[in-house]
Amino acid sequence: MISEKLQAAIAHFEAGRYGAAEAIFREALVADAKDPVANHNLGILARKARRSRTALSFFECAAVVAPRNPLYRASLARCLYSIGEWERATSVLEEAASLGLEHSGFAQVRKAMAGNDAAKSRQKIFCVGRNKTGTTSLAAALRALGFSVGLQARGEMLMRDWARRDFARILQLCRTADAFQDVPFSCGDTFRSLDAHFPRSKFILSVRASPQQWYQSLTRFHTKIVGKGRLPTAGDLKRFEFRYPGYLWEAAQAVYGANEESLYDEELYISHYMDHNRTIVEYFKSRPGDLLVLDVAEPGAMEKLCAFLAVEHRGQQMPYLNKSD
Repeated sequence: MISEKLQAAIAHFEAGRYGAAEAIFREALVADAKDPVANHNLGILARKARRSRTALSFFECAAVVAPRNPLYRASLARCLYSIGEWERATSVLEEAASLGLEHSGFAQVRKAMAGNDAAKSRQKIFCVGRNKTGTTSLAAALRALGFSVGLQARGEMLMRDWARRDFARILQLCRTADAFQDVPFSCGDTFRSLDAHFPRSKFILSVRASPQQWYQSLTRFHTKIVGKGRLPTAGDLKRFEFRYPGYLWEAAQAVYGANEESLYDEELYISHYMDHNRTIVEYFKSRPGDLLVLDVAEPGAMEKLCAFLAVEHRGQQMPYLNKSD
């Protein structure tokens, strides 16, 4: 039985009074830290606030305390899916099946991870420009043009696969949508594997007006998200939890070859940026119809994108998202 206090919290939640609901749910955890109703609803509230890692701990607790509740299992599976931990999501689904549990959310997560026939067969669009070259804006533009965009969290969770040049799970991800951007698609060598496995694909190399502008955008962004009010140190990155603690430090090492002394070295980073762009342009030099080099901040960027993808331009403007300038 759900207590009157929790019923009141649920009523607040359903009415959109999230602050009042959260206060009561947290009060319930003071009395019983394992209360599954309070944990599950706090997980939902955390998801609404885009704090998926926090939500995960609540959903895990609810599912452990009430292992035969299909709703709690479905919420846990959805959360794991959303943060890119698809193997763990699969385990949750398999365990639910072994217990004979059913919920519409189970099928939704399975379908999302498997992809659909339309996404598998359609021409792929790979955004291979480095992070902080307008890749978030580019993804929004592609969605506006009717293309599905792959789950960025899943791609980022495959950085270690890319570092080993093991593209199996990256290629599997490519069967779930039309277009993909950011890590690992923005990393060296990925484009070669994509081109080999998905012939007739379109590649977009997003760039900034200058290498220095890109470097400044990258360092401003990292300063902002790590939140120290200064350029992060190696120690900051090792402790900072992005996809997991230390993710950004691993990325600095794997992508730029940085160590504690050379972290954010302007010459090192700009050299990698320029080499990345040069390598891709050289690779496609005999196939100009397969590569678009695009500065999303330039006037006419949306028209260029539409022409490249053979989509009618109807006056749309390029979005300008996730800016750190």
